[in-house]
Amino acid sequence: MDKPTVLNISFTVNTRRAKFVTKLHQRIGLVYLPGALPCFEDFGNLPTDLVCSDALVDGKPASEVLDMIIIPGGSLVESQSVNKKLSHEILKIAECGKFVLGICSGFQILAKETDVGRLSTVPITREGLGLLDAEFKPLICTDRVKATVTDKSFITHEVGKEVSGFHCHTYGQILLHKDAKTILVSHVQRVNYHKDPQDLVSGVANKEGNVVGIFVHGLLDQNPTIINSIIKSLNINPIQLEAIRSANAKLLQRIKCEIGIATNIQQQTTIKQKTPKLLLVTATGSGSGKTFLMAGIAGALKQKGHKVGIIKVGGDIRDAVPALYLIKEPIKPFSSIKIGESGWRPLAEAVSEASQIYDFILVEGAMSAFTGLLNDNVVRPTSTAEVAAALGASTVLVVGCDKEGVEGAMVNTLNYVNLLRNLGVKTTGVILNKARISYLNDEIKQTIKTAFDNAGVELIGIVPRMEVEGRGMIPEIEIKYDEFGAQAIQVAQQYLNLEALAKIADAPKLTTIDYAAFMEKFKTLVTNYKLIDSEGANKKSAN
Repeated sequence: MDKPTVLNISFTVNTRRAKFVTKLHQRIGLVYLPGALPCFEDFGNLPTDLVCSDALVDGKPASEVLDMIIIPGGSLVESQSVNKKLSHEILKIAECGKFVLGICSGFQILAKETDVGRLSTVPITREGLGLLDAEFKPLICTDRVKATVTDKSFITHEVGKEVSGFHCHTYGQILLHKDAKTILVSHVQRVNYHKDPQDLVSGVANKEGNVVGIFVHGLLDQNPTIINSIIKSLNINPIQLEAIRSANAKLLQRIKCEIGIATNIQQQTTIKQKTPKLLLVTATGSGSGKTFLMAGIAGALKQKGHKVGIIKVGGDIRDAVPALYLIKEPIKPFSSIKIGESGWRPLAEAVSEASQIYDFILVEGAMSAFTGLLNDNVVRPTSTAEVAAALGASTVLVVGCDKEGVEGAMVNTLNYVNLLRNLGVKTTGVILNKARISYLNDEIKQTIKTAFDNAGVELIGIVPRMEVEGRGMIPEIEIKYDEFGAQAIQVAQQYLNLEALAKIADAPKLTTIDYAAFMEKFKTLVTNYKLIDSEGANKKSAN
């Protein structure tokens, strides 16, 4: 296999001091297309150049300039944004014996095909480039994992070495064929939402070892053995590595100013505040639209100049990805709050670590606020309500109006707010989502606002039902981050009072919670809940 040519380092001598002037000989491209996640991880701080839809680097074909190309995760398969021109250059890089690395969705781009029809009655296949003799079918895994290196490739020189990272995928079942070589095996604890310890193939190479696909995110960032293998494969010396890292820093500065990819939306300014603000977003149930709204809110706040961080309650970090696509921030060990057996970090640690980096932290709840609260068989906390109370978090409730109308949703929300507050949750705002607003005149809107004002809750907005229910616009179902994110930020800016949202956000105030007492109080409140009869007299329910 031909390896990249290493040229000599030139230097000049200054009269005051000698210094090296290093030409960037090894160049590593990062695919930058709608649907890609160029900042989901740091890729070992190796990328020096962006490869966009024109497949050019410095005006030349990428295959002529680059020594290695990285295809990141995202929704590249679903969005089908890798065009013929870029495909040709990736194939040419591989054929020249140079190095190709695909991560998650990028892995699938390199393979033969992927069945993206997870909730479809029939397979929905997307063809890849066929550089790796493998295909993919649905299997969900969002674990932090240990993995074992099982064979050699340009990123794995030390067979038998244990490495670490995390999985964040929906199509994780790999079917290998004769020309595929397994180089990594992950030891996972949970798949398809259930505890099911098993070993999964998570890294594959071609026979030559110069084309590699992996499922393990953060592999280049957390494991010296991996980065050292790449450095050796590329014949990079320490001075050249310093030049690469310098180019990478400039690249990151450039791309992080943009909201999403190819949106032409730039961060306007930079807001600096001494004390980070936190807002927890929960819902009355799954399907309320909180992931969609979280993405839009995150993007809008980023555009206004905030350094926004995203934390997910529970282990399904896929819900955080649409927001991370817009704000260009990575997944960190603190990005998932542990509830029960799901998640990564205890809540106090997660928020404390995030507060060192971000000035505005958005925490997305899991399912409804109360889901899991009665589960007494696992370590607590087990629900978003407990997390909100323990964080002392200002909490916004997202309520879907598609099943019961604005009227029913309003009544349901007021009951939710009352119950949350009785449990010590600081419920400060509400968003009515998926509303039929054609008949909502100013008088009706004022009635709704007054109802929430009297309950001491800020009405952040009434969002109409959007045409987002097709495949590609629902999390977990062939999602396209580019389309999903673009519509989310537009909705947030058009229908939400972002100034009011920022105002009700507050610094987290960690509180020690007696979770057993919290659960017992919940039981008492719901079993003694008071209804109002038709004549307006208070009475207990028949239960």
